[in-house]
Amino acid sequence: MQAKRSIIDYLAEHAARTPDRTLVHHGERQLSFRQLEERAARCRGALKRLGIAPGERVALVMSDGPDMMIAMLGAMGLGAIVVPCSTMLKPTELEYMLKDCGAKLVIVTPEHADNAKAAKAARVVVAPDELDALLDKAEPAPLGQFDRDTPCLILYTSGSTGSPKGAVHLHDHFSETIERVARNVYALRPEDRVFSSSRLFFAYGLGNSFSFPIGMGSEVVLCSERPTPPVIADLFKRYRPTVFFAVPAVFRALIEYARQGNKLETGQLRFCVSAGEVLPVATWHEWKEVSGAEILEGLGTTELLHCFIHNFPSRYRPGSSGLALEGYEVKLTDEHGGLVKGAGRGSLHVKGRSAIPYYLNKPDKTAELIHDGWVKTGDIYRRDEDGFYWFEGRGDDLFKCSGMWVSPGEVEEAVMTHPAVLEAAIVAEADDKGATIAAAYVALRPGNSPSDVLASQVMEHAAKTLPRYKRPQRIHFIDALPRTATGKVQRFKLRQLSAENRGRSPN
Repeated sequence: MQAKRSIIDYLAEHAARTPDRTLVHHGERQLSFRQLEERAARCRGALKRLGIAPGERVALVMSDGPDMMIAMLGAMGLGAIVVPCSTMLKPTELEYMLKDCGAKLVIVTPEHADNAKAAKAARVVVAPDELDALLDKAEPAPLGQFDRDTPCLILYTSGSTGSPKGAVHLHDHFSETIERVARNVYALRPEDRVFSSSRLFFAYGLGNSFSFPIGMGSEVVLCSERPTPPVIADLFKRYRPTVFFAVPAVFRALIEYARQGNKLETGQLRFCVSAGEVLPVATWHEWKEVSGAEILEGLGTTELLHCFIHNFPSRYRPGSSGLALEGYEVKLTDEHGGLVKGAGRGSLHVKGRSAIPYYLNKPDKTAELIHDGWVKTGDIYRRDEDGFYWFEGRGDDLFKCSGMWVSPGEVEEAVMTHPAVLEAAIVAEADDKGATIAAAYVALRPGNSPSDVLASQVMEHAAKTLPRYKRPQRIHFIDALPRTATGKVQRFKLRQLSAENRGRSPN
């Protein structure tokens, strides 16, 4: 299928070809392609009656479900701009986003209504009751005026390194990711049924559960509940998805769940996908042992809408983010800004059709991170002789010990192979003499307790595979690593915690 102008056009084509085929599974509710298109047309009519004009912003604070898909399609089809907001935001954080994007309307699910009102939302519509009443009264409205280059989406970055930025996406950015990822990497089919534990407000989850099934004519399972291991296990049993998308922390939690004697019905899975942060090699092998399914790791950013580097079903390397995808240019630059040719290490930049043209209301950040279509990701990567990319850390996470650069990812991998360690994050600290050392924040697997003896064992274990300057010299046990709403480790919070504990400024 040729790339289309918009996700709206993919839906229209499938609704014409297979109108009664089920697209969405959500609890006891199902929606066909035709039903979703009809409800989206009514949503356009309802939004017009509410005074929403093309180019205006409609914010969504909604748990995953068909109503969120209808609201997104309705707003974008009208020519308005949809702004999915994390359901985990505090009122002050949500208020910042609503003011920053200038939302004229906020659509919420009931459990988030109070949060939206506390965030001083201008106007709130609650789904499903209020939204359904508006849709039932509204006449289906024709599509608004928009083209490939019309803005349709603002996604806020997860804030793993500071305050979030509004990434502005255009209509055909969805088309680009459908063709480059869903078709060329996953080869999704109508008989596929996908499920993503990552939410629709997250760029990764938005592709997995929204644009990819609509674009490829596949089925999608949506879940409004928090995707805990028991909830995911029940969905596996009930819906038997063929492709499962998650982040590394979810795969680790499911591995622990299975090891405790709980059943995971994964025999129907063709493959799984991981993104959001680096997937440890140990987790890849443990998941394969538990589920029988392989994980394809990929790298994407909010600014690119989905992945631009990926492993393929026929060509993958555990621990690697994969190969640069067709349609995207990827380059590495050294510390002086020079181009790294062939195998080497450097700062990662990407260019492609799905890249944002600018950040909303942030010209300085736009100028800093976007140049001639190239987006600076902030990641440090190593490219091997075969073109596979290996994550070495965020640019601001790397540090020097004994004058040598230390990549947190490599040290974390060594720490996490200890059988008692569930997850780990590495930051720089100062030893008693003021020299920089690697310190590990460690969360333990169930059945293990923090102790000085265990800390020594973990350090000795990691030392077996690391050169002396990279070895962790200090272990901090922690109940769970601080993460963003999308699952990324917030190392800046660990650096702050280290500084508080040491009574000095963070590195």
